Amino acid sequence: MADGYITADQRDGLFERIGSLLSQASTVWLFCHENPDGDTVGCNSAVYEALTRMGKQVRMFTPDPMPRMYRDLPYADRFEHVSELPSELPDIIMANDNGAFDRLGRAYCEQLTALGIGPETKQHAEGCLMINMDHHLGNQCYGDINLVDPSFGACGELFYRFFGHLGWEVSLEMAINLYATIITDTGRFSYGNTKHETFVIAGELIEIGVDPFDVYNRVYNTRTPGQMRLLAMILNTMTANDELGYFYCYVTQEMVRETGTVLSDTEGATDILKTVDGYDATYFLKEEEDGNVKVSARSNEGFDVRAVARRFGGGGHTAASGFRIHAGIDEAPAILESTLRLHMEELRLGSGD
Repeated sequence: MADGYITADQRDGLFERIGSLLSQASTVWLFCHENPDGDTVGCNSAVYEALTRMGKQVRMFTPDPMPRMYRDLPYADRFEHVSELPSELPDIIMANDNGAFDRLGRAYCEQLTALGIGPETKQHAEGCLMINMDHHLGNQCYGDINLVDPSFGACGELFYRFFGHLGWEVSLEMAINLYATIITDTGRFSYGNTKHETFVIAGELIEIGVDPFDVYNRVYNTRTPGQMRLLAMILNTMTANDELGYFYCYVTQEMVRETGTVLSDTEGATDILKTVDGYDATYFLKEEEDGNVKVSARSNEGFDVRAVARRFGGGGHTAASGFRIHAGIDEAPAILESTLRLHMEELRLGSGD
C-alpha cells in the first residue's frame, strides 16, 4: 500500500475475505453516512439485495432522512431512519462509502460504541464484526476489516467489482443503484474522479439493462415547488470573497420551515453552486437543528477543498468534501474565512512565494 492506495492483489484478497464472512453470516446491518448521498444509498441498496437474495436477515439504517432525490431508487424505502438501534447486534455491520466512524451520526456512534462496536469502545463485542468498504482517500480505517480503494471514482464501482469477483449476480435493480452511485459521485461524469474504468463499469451496467435516462430522471428530475423556492432563497444568499477566490451560500432552519421542506431537500444544491465561473471553491453552509453548521465544499479541481475540510475534522475528495463548524450560522462564515485565510497563507509560505 502506498499513499493510501492498495494493490489489485490486496483488494482481491479482501474481496475474498469479506465475501466469505458475508456468506457465513445470518444477520447484517448496513449503514449510510450522515446526510446520505447517491453513493452511500446505492451501495447499501445493492448489497441489501445481494444478501437478502442469499437468505440473510438484513436491515439498513440512515442517521438522516432519505433525501427526496433518492427515494425512487430500488429499496430506498427499506432504509430505517430511527433514533434507537436494536440492542442485539448482528453478525456483521457494514458501513459503506463512509470515511469516518463519526459520520454514522452522533446517536448511532454512541449506541454502537456502548454495544462494543467502533474505534472508541472499551471492550469489543463478541460475535460481531464491522466491515468498512470505501473509496475515500484518508478513510480512518475504523472497522475490524477495512477495504479502502481510492482508485475508484465512486464507491459503487468498487462494489460492482466486488460482486463480479465473487461471482454474485448483479440484477437490474442492483445495476440501477450502482449506476446512480456513479452519476451522483462523479457529478454526472464531470468531476476529476471520472476515469476510463468509470465508463467501462457504466457501460457494463447499461448492458445489464440500465436505462441512463431512467436513472437520471429518478434522481435529478424530482424537485418540488417548495424545493425550487428554497433553492431561490439559497442562491440569494450568495456572498463572494474575491480576495480568497471563493463564495458561499447558506440555508437556515427558518428558510426550510418557510418553504415547507426539510434540510435533506438541499441535496444536489452544491452541484448547482459549483457551476458558477470565476471562483476556486464554493461552500454551502447548512444550519442544523442543533444550531451547528454542516458545510459542503466543491472546487474546480485546482483547489483542494479536502485539505480545508481536514482543518475542521472533515474529509472527502479533492474537489468535493464536507465538514462541520461547531458554531451558529451567523458566526460560521467568519470562521470559514479566517480558516481559509490561514490555509492560503500556509500554502504561500510553503511554496516559497
